[in-house]
Amino acid sequence: MRAQGDRGDVVLGWLTKLVVVLGVLGLVAFDGISLAQARFEAADRATTAAAAAADDYKTSHDVQKAYNAAFATIGANDSIETKTFSVAQDGTVTLRLHHVATTLVVGRIGPLKHFADAVETGMGRPASS
Repeated sequence: MRAQGDRGDVVLGWLTKLVVVLGVLGLVAFDGISLAQARFEAADRATTAAAAAADDYKTSHDVQKAYNAAFATIGANDSIETKTFSVAQDGTVTLRLHHVATTLVVGRIGPLKHFADAVETGMGRPASS
């Protein structure tokens, strides 16, 4: 039973603060996990793209075709730096891949946007036959 004149303002104020704090913590956690996941995905995709390029270069000996093979393996949020794409004498391919993380806050705030861009270097050798 409520006391006369008690509208529950103290409980409502406390509950509102709790919901806001939990919401902010949820956004921070989501973005943090997304940024960490993006680093792992970028490293994996860079290695996969470099290996595909090395395998293609082994058969075609064409750098453009090797680049196209690498590009075909990456996702929609990925890009390969053309300046860093190189093929060594032994057919080893080295490239730098950019993967943009899916975030709720970090990717939308100007000074923080660069944190959403995971950049990894991949190296791949042609598969031995």
